Amino acid sequence: MPPFRDSPSLEFDAIANFRDMGGHTTRDGARVAVGRLFRSGHLAHATSADLSRLAELDLRKIFDFRNLADIEAEGSDRLPGSAEHTRLPMPDPAKDEDLRTIIQGTKPEGLQKVFGDGKAAAMMVQFAATLVRDRREPYRQFLAELATSNSLPALFHCSAGKDRAGWAGSLVLLTLGADADQVVQQYLLSNRAMDALRERIESDDRDSGLTEKQRQAWGSLMLPFLEVRREYIAASFKAIQEGWGSFDRYLMEGLGITQEQREQLRQGLLE
Repeated sequence: MPPFRDSPSLEFDAIANFRDMGGHTTRDGARVAVGRLFRSGHLAHATSADLSRLAELDLRKIFDFRNLADIEAEGSDRLPGSAEHTRLPMPDPAKDEDLRTIIQGTKPEGLQKVFGDGKAAAMMVQFAATLVRDRREPYRQFLAELATSNSLPALFHCSAGKDRAGWAGSLVLLTLGADADQVVQQYLLSNRAMDALRERIESDDRDSGLTEKQRQAWGSLMLPFLEVRREYIAASFKAIQEGWGSFDRYLMEGLGITQEQREQLRQGLLE
């Protein structure tokens, strides 16, 4: 099988964690085409120059996995004129509660109790499994729309582009037939953008009314939320195995994606 060839990075002024999904190979020797599917953090802070660069990609669809709390905190996406915006909202990490709500509702002296001693990482492991088990409908819609003839090129994102969008990217690659090693490689690429992600999240927190002590506590305790780890995606794989036995069954029975839709995805994204 040809090795995964990472696509060239695309630079933006105020869009974090942006990258082309092209370059991955499948078990039958096909390759994900460059310029067909992209992923990123949110577009709310995009500059005019960023919008010009996005317009050059000729995007037809932009999928936004953020929920209302995310949008209220970050702002609505700024969009290139040609793209159709599709919202597929789902909660952010930390069980079924929004992480921002937990942070803002916790006194500084209580942050260690809530997030310290491995608790933050354990939340992310649980959340990774929750995406597989309980967020199936947004992901079904995402794959189903990608399979239509008028959806590509497309961009998908959440807030930081690493968790909800991370599983979306993994789903696409697994559906196309990439092996697990390449799926993990793609997932971990978000760590290249960790400094920019931390700066953006800290900037959002300064605007959210958190005290200085809370921001300092965020910096020391929130690392598991600012990066992606192998144990997170391993929890997603484990949830598939425990619930459905195989990815093929998860795709068909868990997400309701037909073999015809899977083939349409392959036709649209592979070369």
